[in-house]
Amino acid sequence: MSMMDFTTLVSPEELTQQWDKLAQDEQSPDYYELTEYGELVLGPKPTNRHQWICGEITFQLRTQLGGKASMDVAVQTTTAGIRVPDVVWVPDTMWQETTARQEPLLAPPLVVEVLSPGNRQPEMNHKIQGYLGSGIKEVVVIGLTGTIEYVRQDGVHATSIFNLNLALPAQLFS
Repeated sequence: MSMMDFTTLVSPEELTQQWDKLAQDEQSPDYYELTEYGELVLGPKPTNRHQWICGEITFQLRTQLGGKASMDVAVQTTTAGIRVPDVVWVPDTMWQETTARQEPLLAPPLVVEVLSPGNRQPEMNHKIQGYLGSGIKEVVVIGLTGTIEYVRQDGVHATSIFNLNLALPAQLFS
């Protein structure tokens, strides 16, 4: 591999500008992220099952933690580009500044990733580390069979630091 093949990291400002251009382009795909190199990562349209799971999680986050929770909110990371977790939660104290921003969100305390059959472990690990390295305190990972892991800087845990107790209907995973 020659030196010309190495890609360079793109600044957060450049990523945000690229993100804004994509958001305004009617030809842009519906589901995408940007890597730290400014590469466009296309995602498939989520399945109905996936969206039911995300909706249930969004409801439980709002009910248990208060604040606001939403699906498909763009998040700026310091090492993994602009990513779109399945669900994002912010406390009411962050809500005002969050809605005032057009750009991707910076360091919401909690994000959720619902795994799909197409997810690759190395890419998912990269995203999780990107979230945690950007000030996100906890990443909830929902496995294909309904397993729930709470990932923080010091590793994987069985319980949440937010006293979150997710209960997902088994029929969503059969």
